[in-house]
Amino acid sequence: MNTAQAPLLRVQNLVKSYSLRTVTGATRKITAVDNVSLDVNAGETIAIVGESGCGKSTLAKILMQLEPLESGKVSFDGKVIEKIGRKDLLVYRRNVQMVFQDPYGSLTPHFRVETLVAEPLRIHRIVSGEEIKKRVAELLESVGLESALADRFPHELSGGQRQRVSIARAIATRPRVIICDEPVSALDVSVRAQIINLLMQLQRDLGLAYFFISHDLGLVDRISDHVCVMYLGRIIEQASAEKFFASPRHPYSRALIASAPQPKPGRRDDMAVIEGEVGVDEPTTGCKFRNRCPHAAEVCAQSQPPLAPIDQGHLVACHRAEELGVAPSQNG
Repeated sequence: MNTAQAPLLRVQNLVKSYSLRTVTGATRKITAVDNVSLDVNAGETIAIVGESGCGKSTLAKILMQLEPLESGKVSFDGKVIEKIGRKDLLVYRRNVQMVFQDPYGSLTPHFRVETLVAEPLRIHRIVSGEEIKKRVAELLESVGLESALADRFPHELSGGQRQRVSIARAIATRPRVIICDEPVSALDVSVRAQIINLLMQLQRDLGLAYFFISHDLGLVDRISDHVCVMYLGRIIEQASAEKFFASPRHPYSRALIASAPQPKPGRRDDMAVIEGEVGVDEPTTGCKFRNRCPHAAEVCAQSQPPLAPIDQGHLVACHRAEELGVAPSQNG
């Protein structure tokens, strides 16, 4: 990642666990986020990818202070969030906003659009009362909506319009980071490209940084500067988007790319299918992916591989990454 400046948002050794009661009455501990560290730089997009259940959304909720962390720390602009007071926490929430996956579920259905978009303006006292209506109209127009829609309720809008309202509300506080949790997966295919183009335009215009959660690798290839792959709560590969898609080094990363609609024409890999499911028969020792990995060896059962450099700016958690070598190029 960019080392010329300090990261805007820094996550260090983040851990979050939950206790679940089984059908037998026993309590089982589930680690949703396991020692995760990453940086989000100003004006850049870092994508978090992985199958459902890998911990992506839990990580996002922790960053939004919607879930308490168990250990580790989150820093914004050099300040540790867990140690700041109520006033500074309000500043953090003004600077770090979120766009959720479901545009209908994230909007209070009995509020009009004007009220929904105006709410953060009022909470953070960004503009005075008489200026709110004008600012709401400006925000709606900035996301491609007519100001006349301010009088409508969410159920009177299309899915794409509702997500545009969610984006208008997110940028109302003039944030520096927006966490996007699968922001287009609930939308019609015909609308997805429009919303992505809008997000990219806003990033250029406002200098936003995006923490972008997605399972769509074609989309990630298009918009991201950096990619982190999560598996059962851990980051197992981290690289620039260019390096990641040109030469994914973890067997799981290769499998994700090979089993998804191809990010680039001609892409093929040596793993076309990922066998099994996340969380099923999870190993208690060694590499968590080894029960699904065709390259698993004895060492994979003995110890958990650390996330370590395999190339400049390219980190991989795999005992056999060097041995397996570089995957074929995107165009190969």
